[in-house]
Amino acid sequence: MTVESDAAGLSILRKAESVLTLLEKMGEASATEIAAAVHEPVSSTYRLLGSLSALGWVDQATVRGRYRLGLHILRIGTLLEDRLDVRRAILPVLEELRDRTRYTSFLCFRRGDTAVCVERIGGRDVQDLEMRLGDSYPLFQGAAPRAILASLPEDERDAFLGRVAKRRRRGERTPTLATIREQITVAREQGYTVSDADVTPGIVAIGAPIYNHRGELAGAISLSGLRERIRDREEDTAEQVLEAARESNALLGYVPNQQAGARLKSATRSRDARATDAQLREGNAR
Repeated sequence: MTVESDAAGLSILRKAESVLTLLEKMGEASATEIAAAVHEPVSSTYRLLGSLSALGWVDQATVRGRYRLGLHILRIGTLLEDRLDVRRAILPVLEELRDRTRYTSFLCFRRGDTAVCVERIGGRDVQDLEMRLGDSYPLFQGAAPRAILASLPEDERDAFLGRVAKRRRRGERTPTLATIREQITVAREQGYTVSDADVTPGIVAIGAPIYNHRGELAGAISLSGLRERIRDREEDTAEQVLEAARESNALLGYVPNQQAGARLKSATRSRDARATDAQLREGNAR
């Protein structure tokens, strides 16, 4: 690609930006008004609007010959607004969680097959140097990413596992599908995930999903600290993470239905049963 073609492409993008900015301010505009804003002939402006319409960035308004922002742009704007609202709403919860435990707290969003860290409140005692702002990890690695994976709709989880299988066939190092499925099962039963040194040696993290007012998965929060401290009080730490998740859900307007309540009771029974089995095995070993 030549310098001239690069310059031409940048010029088109700037014109497109001018069109979108104008429509954002005016709501609707005619081709003539848009042509004046981008300093182009009306004929060239029609071609530009045709390209933007094909991308879903611009739509025809209800009045013939006028244009408005397209649904694709509006969806992106809504998604961005939702995510910004989530960060603003959850920040006090993350700070309180850090203050209560002195561990590092995180907020992660899903981005394709990864989870990206969008908020991090450093621990009072130990500064975990991994999972910095902007860092991303595959959905099978780390407490918050796995909390997102375990909470995805079944078809999306299966599609993700299919992509992991392809990566394994190409020779990439990933956990086995059986391991990932087992982690998903345990996470759905417990309501939280545990990452034991699979991101940082000596660091354990506990994560839980959060939901927005539409009942959609909004992301996940997690808490990380020294392994010996969290492992000694794993249930207490997990309950604090779950409580923070419940507070986050309430702030985001999520109201769990009766089915979700039934799942929580079932998860509690499963967790209690596993604890009883462990105690019996320990007693038999003695």
